[in-house]
Amino acid sequence: MKIFSVFLILLTGTFAAATWLVDDSGYVLLAWKNYTFESSFWSFLLLLLGFAVVVLGLRVILQLLLGSVNLLYPMTHTARQRRGRRLSAKGLVELIGGHWKPAHKHLSQAGADGEAPLLNYLGAAHAANQAGDYEACSEYLRLADASTPNADMAVGLTQAQMHLARGQLEQSLATLNQLRKRSPKHSYVLKLLKETYLKLGDWQALAELLPELKKRKVIAEKEYDDLQQRVWGALFDQAYNKGRNLVGLDERIEPARSVWQQLSMGQKRDAGLLYRYAKCLVALDAPQKAEALLREHLGKTYSRELILLYGRIAGADSSSQLKCAEKLVNERPNDAWLMLSLGRLSLRNKLWGKAQEYFESSLSLHRSTDAYNELGRLLAHLGEYEKSSSYFREGLTLVTGSVPELPMPEQTSSERI
Repeated sequence: MKIFSVFLILLTGTFAAATWLVDDSGYVLLAWKNYTFESSFWSFLLLLLGFAVVVLGLRVILQLLLGSVNLLYPMTHTARQRRGRRLSAKGLVELIGGHWKPAHKHLSQAGADGEAPLLNYLGAAHAANQAGDYEACSEYLRLADASTPNADMAVGLTQAQMHLARGQLEQSLATLNQLRKRSPKHSYVLKLLKETYLKLGDWQALAELLPELKKRKVIAEKEYDDLQQRVWGALFDQAYNKGRNLVGLDERIEPARSVWQQLSMGQKRDAGLLYRYAKCLVALDAPQKAEALLREHLGKTYSRELILLYGRIAGADSSSQLKCAEKLVNERPNDAWLMLSLGRLSLRNKLWGKAQEYFESSLSLHRSTDAYNELGRLLAHLGEYEKSSSYFREGLTLVTGSVPELPMPEQTSSERI
């Protein structure tokens, strides 16, 4: 019923409008210079409506044509951005997957289009570098630098990484030094400098970089400790090579002493670095210098390697050397390595009985081949051959491992069985 009522109202309105149009068609007159245009009002309105339909139709057709062209070659800014995002995403996935050539192609095509031209060019540079196209790599780095303001740090780091990967160490070092001048506290610059110095074997430069690596926490503590031992160990090796052929004692040990003086107070208390310096002095035929050094530090800095080295060194005064080591017993009564060194120092002082006691004490705390051999050698010189042989045999068994219990001849025979 409602629908029928609406229909009647529309029909009545339509009839009334048609009657009105017939009764009063209106009049339109347009004049311009010598031209005039006359028409009824409703005809003119229909003409305008037709013109609007034609314009809209042409616009739709033009949009369809442009859309088809953009599928092949984007022309509008929006289309280029959309295409750039698509190529960039595809290229980055390929880059992460290690597909260098397609990544190079798609990221370079993305180029300045999309939302991150810097990432596109840096990614393309990395892919080109991995593919061995170094010329293209350099060009993409230039484009990356030009594409984004203040991108010199990102571009420089990428360039340094690529030089490092190619083994172009001098170029990498030059780039990193420039970046460090701009940003001295930059952690990744410092880390790449560390890698470059390691590959160059520039231990002195690494030694100077170590405090900054620690301060900025560029590497983990364990890695830092290992690197510190490696760096200063290499510098002491260099010092040994410089001084070993020199004649005078002072001239011979001067390079090693110079390295030692570069160490901070904290580093000089490091057992590993102290051991390396003392060992270098011994190798340079300066055992008395090494003994004096260790005597000064053993009370505060102690390690197994240090006390074993101290027990082997012939100091200027063997009696004072023994007394210095014996002062450590109260703090370390159960240290097998201290007992072994005390036994050796007792031998140097010709205190045979005391030496035997110290060696036996060392063995009671820890079975070591050195203690077995020292005790076996001492007893052999004291004429206790049976005990001596027993200790030598125990030491040999400790080195070679246990052997099964098998029948053995009661006495040696020259007869062939």
